Amino acid sequence: MTSEDKLLLAKIEDKARQCSENSMITNSGFLDMHERSVAAEMRLQYADVKMIFYGIFDGAERTVAVFLPEYVSAENADELSAYFDENPEDNPLAVINIEKDKFSPALGHRDYLGALMGLGIKRELTGDITVSENGCKMAVLSKIAPFIIENMDKAGRGTLKAEIIPVSQARECTKSAGVPDSFTVSSMRLDSVVKNAFRVSRGDASDAIESGTVFVNDVECTKPDKKVAAGDKIVFRRKGRIIVEDCSAVSKKGRIIVEIIRF
Repeated sequence: MTSEDKLLLAKIEDKARQCSENSMITNSGFLDMHERSVAAEMRLQYADVKMIFYGIFDGAERTVAVFLPEYVSAENADELSAYFDENPEDNPLAVINIEKDKFSPALGHRDYLGALMGLGIKRELTGDITVSENGCKMAVLSKIAPFIIENMDKAGRGTLKAEIIPVSQARECTKSAGVPDSFTVSSMRLDSVVKNAFRVSRGDASDAIESGTVFVNDVECTKPDKKVAAGDKIVFRRKGRIIVEDCSAVSKKGRIIVEIIRF
């Protein structure tokens, strides 16, 4: 475990302690997928506290760890979203909708992220950024939202207009049904599934797994020979994510038919 990971765990434990001692909802800053994986492996010392990862958007790669006291009954991210819809004042996150001027050039994720960094905003304060033709939606910590609204008026060569929108509205706008796909493999090894699902070479798949850029069910996996099963979610950073729907059928040549949903 690196020194950065140890520091992260200390911060997580401190947020859990605050939740337990004060019977209040607390949260971490935004975590990337590696940090989330590290945090998910720890055992909290407080039996009266639940930890749920929450990022607003469906399949969010950047999430905050939310610590819940006993009076909040949510058991997973969907139930937590429902709780925050009913109690928006408790939500530690906000969504900013950004529209670019119609005369502005096309802008991408890097442009919007660069604009945030240019304002001196640390990455731990911002979550996923979903880009569309006319702008983007970004998840941020609620406390930083007013500053962004006031100051983020340019990205690249584009002129921007920013506003806070309801979290429930943003969540519905960014939901994806996914695209069905299928392929065959000789075995359900992770490297074989990644190779076919993300259309990379077997060597590149193995390298990506061993370098910590592939996550199975939100946990970093560095073993290419890990067995994948139906229901597993696999995220390949910067490539996308899939859910394995079924792998019970076998082709005439004896290969496993893998049915997936691609996002």
